[in-house]
Amino acid sequence: MALPLIVGFDGSKPSLAAAEWAATEAMLTGAPVRLVLAHWPHREGVPVPEAYLRLQDEAVDLLTRTAEDLRARHLGLDVDFELLTGEAPVQLLHAAESGSTLVLGSRGIGGFTGLLLGSTALSVAARADHPVVLVRDHTDPRLPRHEVVLGLEPGPDRAPLIDFALAEAERRRTALRVVHAWMPSSWWLAGPIPPGEAERTAVQEHVTERLRELVGPRAEKHPGVTVHYEVRTGSATHILVDEADQAGLLVLGRRSHRAVSALGPAVHAAVHYGHSAVAVVPHA
Repeated sequence: MALPLIVGFDGSKPSLAAAEWAATEAMLTGAPVRLVLAHWPHREGVPVPEAYLRLQDEAVDLLTRTAEDLRARHLGLDVDFELLTGEAPVQLLHAAESGSTLVLGSRGIGGFTGLLLGSTALSVAARADHPVVLVRDHTDPRLPRHEVVLGLEPGPDRAPLIDFALAEAERRRTALRVVHAWMPSSWWLAGPIPPGEAERTAVQEHVTERLRELVGPRAEKHPGVTVHYEVRTGSATHILVDEADQAGLLVLGRRSHRAVSALGPAVHAAVHYGHSAVAVVPHA
């Protein structure tokens, strides 16, 4: 049986968007969906006030109604829920251990609300051992959102990132576009003879070939996915924000051995300023 998609839920608009994204994904994969809601635990040895019990009942009612609504709009969807006690980041990370992907909602530049107050969602994305998908609470319906885009820096140990992007493209029956952001070094630009178009083209062709060497062998397991490669000149931050405005799903990696807050400026920018869902996939 497929592992469930875990959705951090609190009833806010971003978490509803996350639940909807997970339900749509689950219908493509046959995986179940589990809604998890974390709230503060009651202190042991202290009488439980009625207000606390009422909040618990309201939380269960909210989860029940949301699950029923998802089942009604996605016929055949297997969805359940779980009410957790404890700090949201800790509980989300714990819940993610039993699933394939953790799905969280975000408001982008407006910040996160409710369960995902402040930087909690980014903190969880930086610490989870599984992929984390951050879903915006609104999208512009005028923009085409079909293609899966993989932001890729050539290097070793990229297999989990590449495999995730290929699988997502296959599920959506769409192409995968592999994008690399190349910024010429300052010493090259400041040389006695600035690089011309021929030199830039040579660099782009070299990087493209490295991308093909990384992705090509793994793409053979997904023969229905057409892979396109693009080396764009400019800062990764600006380029990935632009990609996050156009893609159906933007897939980015993070090094799993880095400090918990080190998602990197490009990931932060794509999440805060882009309009597509962003998957953050850990790799060695």
